[in-house]
Amino acid sequence: MKKIALLYHEVVDDFKESGFQNNDNLAYMHSTEVFEKHISIYKNLIEKQNATTTNEYLFTFDDGGISNLRSAKILEKNDLRGYYFITTKFIDNKGFLSKEDIITIYKNGHTIGSHSHTHPMIFRTLSKNQMIEEWKKSKNILEEILGEEVSSCSIPGGDADEKTYETAKEVGYKYIFDSEPIVTPRKFDTLEIIGRLSIKASVSDQEFLEILELKNLSSLQRKRKIKGMIKKMIFPIHQYIQNKKNG
Repeated sequence: MKKIALLYHEVVDDFKESGFQNNDNLAYMHSTEVFEKHISIYKNLIEKQNATTTNEYLFTFDDGGISNLRSAKILEKNDLRGYYFITTKFIDNKGFLSKEDIITIYKNGHTIGSHSHTHPMIFRTLSKNQMIEEWKKSKNILEEILGEEVSSCSIPGGDADEKTYETAKEVGYKYIFDSEPIVTPRKFDTLEIIGRLSIKASVSDQEFLEILELKNLSSLQRKRKIKGMIKKMIFPIHQYIQNKKNG
């Protein structure tokens, strides 16, 4: 079975209302109209596929912006549920979910997971101890809010190394979502690694459909590989810029 996990952030009509306020996040700000259109395209595809596919589609949302309440309601209206990954340092802050909001989303059938505690922009540059602290603190806060185990997490920035997966497993997560455009789940010991397909605001309706149908998967994987190579080449500058963000 392929797990086609779609990566969103904010569904909002005024980007200043929700989530992190930096230029990087603008690429992931979807209007209500666009997101509802994506849901319609998805439902039409599923109807056409009927029972001919075993693919599983997952709608995932990073950061924990207040707009998660809106996207959750849209999903619920369409008998769908999502994965909401929360950056716990910002809970109850302006533009982010409150504790009560998180409980509401969870009680309405969605999955709540960790997106780290402070959202380090280049997570894989942290030491093993720093990673453990980020994962553990976030997990503990969310479990205290929900009174339930939190078994899923996603990686800030999406980039990972072996210790990213190792520390997530050590803290007790069972599932980790990265940003690799890979639709076959991978394993790191007992940890399941799930790749995601980033849905940017610039994606056209036709491009979105092609993403759902995996028609452009090879192209997405090539672009991701090239992007990774560029990041390595300019790493010191990239690290400095990213560490200035979301502080």
